[in-house]
Amino acid sequence: FRRVLFRSKMNLFWHNHFACRSKLATFIQQQNNTLRTHALGKFGDLLMAVSKDAAMLQFLNNQQNRKKSPNENFAREVMELFTLGRGNYTEQDVKEAARAFTGYGFNKEAEFVFRDKQHDTSTKTFLGNTGNFNGDDILDIILQNKQCACFIATKVYRYFVNDKIEKENVQQLADVFYKSEYNIKAMMHVLFTATWFYDEKNIAAKIKSPIELLTGMSRVIPITFKDKQSSIFIQRALGQVLLNPPSVAGWSGELSWIDSSSLLFRMRLPKVIYNDN
Repeated sequence: FRRVLFRSKMNLFWHNHFACRSKLATFIQQQNNTLRTHALGKFGDLLMAVSKDAAMLQFLNNQQNRKKSPNENFAREVMELFTLGRGNYTEQDVKEAARAFTGYGFNKEAEFVFRDKQHDTSTKTFLGNTGNFNGDDILDIILQNKQCACFIATKVYRYFVNDKIEKENVQQLADVFYKSEYNIKAMMHVLFTATWFYDEKNIAAKIKSPIELLTGMSRVIPITFKDKQSSIFIQRALGQVLLNPPSVAGWSGELSWIDSSSLLFRMRLPKVIYNDN
């Protein structure tokens, strides 16, 4: 049971990391299954799967990425938000990566399709490497860069430990993550068994997201809404509707979860819910 809960927690983390939305329920369900499947596996496998995910390719316009008119949106977000972070690549790297991802698309069944006639087969130079790269090659090059491990470790630390970064602790996570070939479970084991995880300054340091708040309440006293829309209303009032992030950057989290109105609503929420059930 605890393993299921932990996988769900990691699934929520990755949902915010690979933030994406779609009007097609099939696309979103498929992406959610992908995140859950790879939530505790190798980050490289998860990254590769997301790069071929219909919802993400649609959301970031890679369906329109063709060799005669490269669309840089997907390639840019892969580096800026998913792997390296700003300042660790150049605009030229974005252009070259976009060319490598030309032809990556999907069909009506949400299946990945490589449209070879739309793929740019010419030589590209990306992060100091030169070759006839495709999208998979670009991701492999990114994973060889330890900055990727540092970027992910930093986000994990902020999500599970404290928004105030301790560089030595993050470096410990990044080292394990990189040396284990991006084994997510190995990194999380180090995090939860580290003495600093239980430091007093890290106790009660996190502000629960609306989804975490509602889930925690339902575990204490099981909730069954008579009107299924009530759950959506509460999520919207608290500022986080599951499967509908505000942008590809995801939810800001932390202090953005609370203001004068949302904090008051959080305090009244148990009474509102349990009087309605």
